[in-house]
Amino acid sequence: MHEVKGAKIKTIDGVYAPAEDTIIAAEILQRNIDGSKLSVAEIGTGTGILGIIAAMDKRVSNVIMSDISEEALQCAKENARLNGVEKKCTLIKSNLFDSIEGNFDIIIFNPPYLPEDDEVRSGKNWWSGGPTGIELTKLFVEQAEAHLKSNGIIITVESSLADSKALHDFIDAKGFRIADSEKVHIFFEDIVALALKRKG
Repeated sequence: MHEVKGAKIKTIDGVYAPAEDTIIAAEILQRNIDGSKLSVAEIGTGTGILGIIAAMDKRVSNVIMSDISEEALQCAKENARLNGVEKKCTLIKSNLFDSIEGNFDIIIFNPPYLPEDDEVRSGKNWWSGGPTGIELTKLFVEQAEAHLKSNGIIITVESSLADSKALHDFIDAKGFRIADSEKVHIFFEDIVALALKRKG
């Protein structure tokens, strides 16, 4: 059993367990919940931890939690029930936004964010964000734009081992700015949670 920001989380084999990147993403999330009757989507929900933390906030009215994995969705469903927020949470099987409808105040994605290596190419590792570590995050940001309300916020995570400059240039080119960030140093890398807002 893990506990993050007051949320109790059970984990199962094959579903990414809460770690340091989850904690900094949760901190960014909690700092940037602002308003009332907010709608939230967590893409690639895994255990459901970030969507559940959002649902536990009284300012949030509903949370979509999606994942491509049936095992992850079952794990997230059980954890939502464990934390008493199952009525606020809707679980959807989806590859990124393929099955997602509607617009949201907050969209969260803690992606695989490391560059691809031989182990990843052989299918033995779930950390890969693409050849330079940012391809999946770029695709997410590109798709999230169409589902984000005008004053909405995107929360995602990056690694210093990936091509952060290229990711930041892409974010800028898509009309977003980095409005908030939280960093943790682990071994040989910095992991950074980002809050993105539209410019202007």
